[in-house]
Parts: sequence; C-alpha cells; structure tokens
Amino acid sequence: MKAIFSPGPSYYSEETRKYAGWVKIFDLYKTGLEELGYEVFMPELDQGLIDQSSTVSKILSYDLTSACQLPSEVDLFLGPPGYSIVQMLSLPKEVKKFLFVFNNADWWRDKQLAEEYKRFGQPYDLSPTWRWINRTALEMCDHVIACSPWVKRTHAKVISEDKISIAFWGVDSEKFHPPDVEPPGFRVLFVGGDPIRKGLIYLVEALRGLKDYELWIAGGTPLADANPDIVYQLGMVPYDQMPDIYRQCHVICIPTLEDGIALAIQEGMACGLVPVTSPETSEVFVDGDSGFRVGYRAVETIREKLKWLQHNNLRRGMSIRARERAVKDTWEVTKEQFKEIIRKEMKL
Repeated sequence: MKAIFSPGPSYYSEETRKYAGWVKIFDLYKTGLEELGYEVFMPELDQGLIDQSSTVSKILSYDLTSACQLPSEVDLFLGPPGYSIVQMLSLPKEVKKFLFVFNNADWWRDKQLAEEYKRFGQPYDLSPTWRWINRTALEMCDHVIACSPWVKRTHAKVISEDKISIAFWGVDSEKFHPPDVEPPGFRVLFVGGDPIRKGLIYLVEALRGLKDYELWIAGGTPLADANPDIVYQLGMVPYDQMPDIYRQCHVICIPTLEDGIALAIQEGMACGLVPVTSPETSEVFVDGDSGFRVGYRAVETIREKLKWLQHNNLRRGMSIRARERAVKDTWEVTKEQFKEIIRKEMKL
C-alpha cells in the first residue's frame, strides 16, 4: 500500500519547527500511516520554486510543484485544504483523498476576525481566492480530519457532517509537567503568535482591574507602553523552552477570537496552570472545575475569573484537576484516533 502525505510548506520550515509545537502532528500522521502498513511518499520542497509574495501564490506554487512529483499508483492522499487542490486533481478518482483541518471554517474566521483586523488597521489575509481554494478542496475530498469538535462544527456548515471525523490533539505530559515548587506571586501567561486573533488586548484590559500580578507574554507583537515592572514580553520563545515558561506561571489566559485548538492551553494545563479562555478552546476542560470559559471580548468576565484565581485558595485544586484532565489527551491517543479514521474509511 502507498500513501501520499503532502503536509504543506510549514513542515519543511526549520523556523516553524523551532517555535511551533503543532508541527508535531505532521510527524504523528506520517508515523500513523506507516504503522498501518503504508509506504509514505512526501513531495520534496524546493524553496526556490515557492512564491512568497502572497498567501495564495505560496499555496499555488507549493501545490503545483508537489503535484508534479506525485506517484501514479497510490491508495490515499493526505494534505491540508489550502495546499492540496491541484494535487488532488492530478490523482486518479479511485484514490481516497483525505484533508486535515487545524483551523475553523473560513465563514467562522470571517465572522470573528474581519472587523477585528480592520479595527487595528491590520490586513486580513483571507482573500476570495483563498476561500474558493479551501471550499473547493473540501468539496472534492472524500474525508476530513478535524482537530476538535468546534472545528468539526464550523466545517459541517460547508460539507456534510458525516464526512468529518475528529482526531483530538494531545500533549506530552512528561515534557510538560508542574514545577516541584509553586512559583511566587501571581503570574498570568499569554501565548500566541498573533495577538489580534488571540485577543491579547482584552486580557490587558481585564488586568487593569487587578493589583499585585505579572503578565508574561510569549510570542506576538510587543505591547507598546507596557509597564516593564509587571509585563514581561518574552518575544518568540523556542518550543523546547516553553515548558520552563509554563512552570513559572499560575494561570494561562488566551481570550482568543478564533482558534482551531489552542495547544498552549493543553500544555499549560499539563504544567498545572489554570486556563481562562474562549468557548472554542475550552473544550479541553470542564468549566468551573479545571478551568474557566469566558465569552469573546468579555473583559469584565475575564477580570472576574482572574481575581478569583488570584485570591481563592481553591485555585490549587483547579490546578491539580487541570493537570489530570490534560494528561488524558496524549499524542499517542491522537495517533490512534487518526489511524482508526484511516482504517474505517479505507476499510482496512
């Protein structure tokens, strides 16, 4: 049996691998296919042929150069929607075509983010061409593998719900674990490369009602005029250094406006941090028991939950339950869920 795994250009980027934990999922998919008995073919990426002038040009140049390399005799194809349409068109109809989705459907992203980027004077790079490519690829494929229930629900308005399965993301509970000694003070951690999408401004507004705290920010654009005595802007932190960052904090708050799944929330929970986050990224814990779910842009609610966590001696119990909940979702479980989807759809 032979499978094509075409993960997109991020897989080949050393810079992305240095900072992004979610790249691990690509390795799991490849390993999972091999464990099922597939010989896995992956396109070779020639950076000189990738046009980086826009998102759409990068998508199409990767897809075209990869399509030229694909073997003719193959059983299945696996790739992301945006980078796979030409490759899927180049394959025989009988080849089973799988797509994996790590983000919510475009209509939801538009609803949550278009006005938000406009508010801050930033370009919202989800062009009509990009939308068409994503939608067409989803309609063409045989099956979609979503990373969370929320992602499945948003895509179920684009394609049939029966066409979508879930392979929930996990966490390395040995690498991400609580500290031996609880850190001093009250430290709130924000993690995110895109501060607009991840809702950093709403966390900053919420913290204005608190005293005696520190805000640690990993990733994203630096805050202007931040008080260096209480706001620690760490910049982009290499992924292998993130466990130490988590273990120096008490709460992880990411009031994101749109997220497929916030891996940082799971990793923070595994390190004993209590999560405060938006509805779609709260699916990994029980609200009020191992974390707090807050509404979008809900500054007052965020402030209320952070105050409670700062002063309530029950926080320690929530921290323990957050860890217990997080370690149930392991990467091994993710891989087995993925393999079961392939088995079922390929009738192995």
